[in-house]
Amino acid sequence: MLGGRLFVPLRSADYRRLWVGQFVSVVGDKIDQIALGILVYQKTGSELQMGIMLAISMLPAALFGMLAGAFVDRWDRRGTMVVADVLRAACVFAVPFVAEWSLPAVYALAFAAGTIALFFEPAKLSLVPELVGHDDLMAANSLDNATSSVAELAGLLFGGALVAVLGYRAAFLLDGGTFLISALLILSISHRSARPAGEKRISLVPVLGETVEGLRYVWGHPVLRDLLGVYSFAIMGVAASTTFIYALALDRFAAGAVGLATLDGAITVGLLAGSVIVGQADPSGPARKLLMGLLVFGVLVSFASVTPTIAATAAVLFCAGVANMFFYVPMATILQQDAEPSMRGRVFAAKQSLSRVLSVVGFIGAGALAEGIGLTPSILIAGMIVIAMSLYGWTRPQLRLA
Repeated sequence: MLGGRLFVPLRSADYRRLWVGQFVSVVGDKIDQIALGILVYQKTGSELQMGIMLAISMLPAALFGMLAGAFVDRWDRRGTMVVADVLRAACVFAVPFVAEWSLPAVYALAFAAGTIALFFEPAKLSLVPELVGHDDLMAANSLDNATSSVAELAGLLFGGALVAVLGYRAAFLLDGGTFLISALLILSISHRSARPAGEKRISLVPVLGETVEGLRYVWGHPVLRDLLGVYSFAIMGVAASTTFIYALALDRFAAGAVGLATLDGAITVGLLAGSVIVGQADPSGPARKLLMGLLVFGVLVSFASVTPTIAATAAVLFCAGVANMFFYVPMATILQQDAEPSMRGRVFAAKQSLSRVLSVVGFIGAGALAEGIGLTPSILIAGMIVIAMSLYGWTRPQLRLA
């Protein structure tokens, strides 16, 4: 039955609390994203500046991601997420008060929120295997992404109207409130992560050692090493395609906020459809799903370089969204299944750090390429990067069979 396997993880009361909290938070994040993108474009009119804005939110992972993962493995994951949500709420609440006089100050707040998020995401992904059964991990990851897609659609529908009628100040205040709701729901989770006594303290020296240990662990694990390499370099092309969505809507088609919401909404609906399909699929062979998803995504991004209308572009991006879930969900599942529980925080932080470093390159490189050689060849380059990494992954036998 459609949805049967997908909703099995909701039998866990603690997972339900985490699930609802993330739904609320993602709605606010999408409203925030629309407001921030329009704010930056209105103030600068630059595709490069849009790329820089997107890159700044990723930069903290490039600098501090592995250290954050080591701390996550030492701390209670539930408590880590609650504190991260409260601090991110404070950053978002501050944006409308500094946006009027300083765009760099807005970037600084985005950087701070991105730094705090380094602790939330590895903690969440490390906690999920403790809240649901091993056989339900693929379904839980699919449900998480399906829910995020529904929440993003709600944010798009509500966010465009909210920004148009009330301005970006209300959007940022609403997003800050969603972080506080998420914190309250996570606080109600009864599960506590097991960890050695005395590891709450913030001590940099042992954490540096544990960070190095995490890097050695990933490098010495053939599947994890190949998976993170293929996925992270492919994400460079995926990140570039995100910048191109802004450029296509606001520049090529001159469609403004409505056009941006249309293209963003198309890929989000695709993410939702892809999440449901992957969640219903046989959980075996996740690596093959991942590599095929990357290949199809790269081909579709290349098609987007020549689509003549915003409607045709939206159709291509919908299909790209479906393909996206065929590589994202299996990637998270493989990491959860193959990494030792005591190393999950560092493994997910390694994924986050490496992929965010290359996302920064993708975001900024996309803007620079678009302004230098034009939008069409730049989109083709992004698609070719993703295709190349998929083909390379097929040559790695241990990854292919994972």
